[in-house]
Amino acid sequence: MLPSELLVARIKGGVICPGYLSPDGADGALAARLISIYSKSLGKKKAEISGAAKKIESEGNDFRVVRGLCALLDRLSVFEVRSPVDPQALRESLFARGAPVLDEVGRREVLGDAAARLRIKPDEILRYIWADLPDERVLASFSAPSPDELIASYNLSLTQTLLFRATFLEVSAKGNLRPIFGGVKRLGLMYSIRAADGNSASISIEGPASMLKLTERYGTSLAKLLPKVLESEEWEIHAQISRGSFGKKRLLDFRLSSSDGIPFPEVPRQDEGYDSSVEESFARRFRALETRWVLLREPGLISTPAGILIPDFAFELGGRRIYLEIVGFWTPEYLEKKISKLNSLPPGIEFIIAVNRSLASADRFRRSGKNIVEFDDEVPLRPILGILEEVERSASKDSEKKLRGLKIEPKSDVVDLAEIAARLGVPCDALVGAIAESPPKGYSLAGEYLISERTVSELHRTLSTERNLGAIEERFRAFGIKNAIPVLTKLGYYVRWTGLSPGSAEVQKK
Repeated sequence: MLPSELLVARIKGGVICPGYLSPDGADGALAARLISIYSKSLGKKKAEISGAAKKIESEGNDFRVVRGLCALLDRLSVFEVRSPVDPQALRESLFARGAPVLDEVGRREVLGDAAARLRIKPDEILRYIWADLPDERVLASFSAPSPDELIASYNLSLTQTLLFRATFLEVSAKGNLRPIFGGVKRLGLMYSIRAADGNSASISIEGPASMLKLTERYGTSLAKLLPKVLESEEWEIHAQISRGSFGKKRLLDFRLSSSDGIPFPEVPRQDEGYDSSVEESFARRFRALETRWVLLREPGLISTPAGILIPDFAFELGGRRIYLEIVGFWTPEYLEKKISKLNSLPPGIEFIIAVNRSLASADRFRRSGKNIVEFDDEVPLRPILGILEEVERSASKDSEKKLRGLKIEPKSDVVDLAEIAARLGVPCDALVGAIAESPPKGYSLAGEYLISERTVSELHRTLSTERNLGAIEERFRAFGIKNAIPVLTKLGYYVRWTGLSPGSAEVQKK
């Protein structure tokens, strides 16, 4: 985004239109001149660069455009403090006396004392005393964009700056929707999906101007969503912008689409880290526990009669999935919609709701009958683990009922029990435990596999001539064994690791 005072837009008939730039003509020439100033200013102070830009402003160019472009160029620059002595230490030494200097003799005496303590020359004190101020820092490096790239970045920043004042944002998109859904969740935005199918969606998002608090942080999050929208094949946004003048607020209409031809940056598609520290902290702490549950991030959409839910996480074990929704930003209306969706979940879908204690309506979530976990700064692990353990105990009892009297009649030499467990809807270890008591005649249980005695003999012959783990894994895969190590253990072997790669590991007889 740009500073709000650099927003360039025109208003006509209740519609607001940002002052987008074009890479052609005067706009392209202006961008090229500013890039040239920075490129030729290595080793110069920021104040000198700003002075050169101000000359361009004085030629009749809109100062907001010039300063907006310079703000983007500053982000591509590295400005350093160039001083043989820390300027802060220099100032402390210089002003240590505390008493004011009244004449030139006293001034020279103070400078001399400070210079002696710091072992520098008196004139260097005056040269470097303010070297750490922004305007005094020196341009050390600059990653020069092309004029087209600078203008595209400016247009994106201008749009983000405008959306910072939105009361709502509607996004309609077609093709490559995952970045939008993922962005909405990672950024903690308040959303409602009105319609969605496999390739298109329409999403309503609460704007910063609708917030009761946290406006700046939420506005920044909304601005970060825009590049995700640009990744879609076709897109259109509609927002209501709140603008104030003379103490009165006015709501203005803003619309933009991919068909408008506005130059925007090419957005590289990549997996991103967490934007929410609450989510990142939870995922890191949960995975560190190494429980049997697999934590899935952004597990997909859930359709309810009241709308679409995008859970933050899901816990998965033995074919059973439990979703986790973390509720952060809010308005009363948003909470009502969220609760309505949770109350209309289809049967069989299990949810844990982590609710920030600051929510005035947290008690409404409790009355929804869901598993509620309250948090302040971070989502606690203990209550969530308690819920998962209870689910696991319940699942174990259900599995015992399903597996009671089960008989496996193998139709191949190697039977993958994980596949059978998935079909039965039971944890694989429960199935393995049930079979361990009485394996089918002529078969041995090894890890998650039933292996015929004939195949066991063939595996032993393989192990008599091969010791490299990588080669053994490849041969085992030919038999349908994807995980060789538990089978090797059953056959009486162990792995001697000499590196991280299976190709450097050796299989030895116990």
